[in-house]
Amino acid sequence: MARVVFYCRDTRENLDTFEYYRQDIDALRALGHDVVVCTRYREIPLRFDAMFVWWWTFALWPVLLCRVLGRPCLVTGVFNFRSPAGFKGTDYFRRPLWQRLLISGATRASSLNLFIDDTESRLCAEHFALTNARYFPCIIQAEYLQGPAPDRALALFNLAWSGRENLARKGIPELLRAVRILKDGGIDVRLFQGGARGDGAEDLHRWIDELGIADRVESLGPLTREDKIALLRRCEIYVQPSHFEGFGLATAEAMGSGACVITCDVGAVRTVVGDCGLYVPPGSPEAIAAAVRRVLADPVLRSETQRAARARAKTVFAPEKKLERLRRHLAELGVV
Repeated sequence: MARVVFYCRDTRENLDTFEYYRQDIDALRALGHDVVVCTRYREIPLRFDAMFVWWWTFALWPVLLCRVLGRPCLVTGVFNFRSPAGFKGTDYFRRPLWQRLLISGATRASSLNLFIDDTESRLCAEHFALTNARYFPCIIQAEYLQGPAPDRALALFNLAWSGRENLARKGIPELLRAVRILKDGGIDVRLFQGGARGDGAEDLHRWIDELGIADRVESLGPLTREDKIALLRRCEIYVQPSHFEGFGLATAEAMGSGACVITCDVGAVRTVVGDCGLYVPPGSPEAIAAAVRRVLADPVLRSETQRAARARAKTVFAPEKKLERLRRHLAELGVV
């Protein structure tokens, strides 16, 4: 058994709330390692056997510490190497120079770089001349593989924390306009929208009011893990019309819950959804509304898509796959 430091520059609450952190901590422990969770540099002990770091932006100091001490350091996260053309989201090349220097330094100096998206793994390996890039996708925790609830509702669900840039990246303005189009067309369907509160929360509420859809949209704000799972299981349709996704874990969790997914073929989304969802072009509320209308009107399409999505989630993103990959990557560095 090794003593492994899990380092992430975030709050303790988020480490418990966000599944992508939680599943890596759980996997390290499931492999029998003694995991020391640290959220600040000063908390990192000097006695450890390996370090597992989330986010390259904050990884350079832990990576250099590991090199001085002769210990292996693995870094993971969503890299956001390059945003799609025409979308003004933050990617590696749009970051300030000092951030690019920190990220590139950590990437080149780490023992292993574990990329959630296979495409980003290949792009970063080429750009930074890496020989230590590995594909390390998220999985779906068992709690999200329970399937649909008995009291399922023909409703829409979406998860996106309400930071301004994140709301734009997730296509939330277009989703809300799609609800308005559906309302104008006489389609009575409710959207439940949840996520941690960010600097765009007031914008979100203003958009709902300005569009006149307060009777169709319930803005839930932050959700407990239990409430999130309950909504994923209860709502038949999950809509995530993102402009870019480094993975799309909430979409995968919705698939595991047996939801019919409507999304956009951007970033790593097709790697997650495959042929088990409906794709719409990013930035088109009309296309979103049309897809929702089609799914609502065709119960056979809806149920077949739901069954296919759940089957894919249970096989491609099964929890044991995380353990297999992590064990292999640690063994590559001599950590057993």
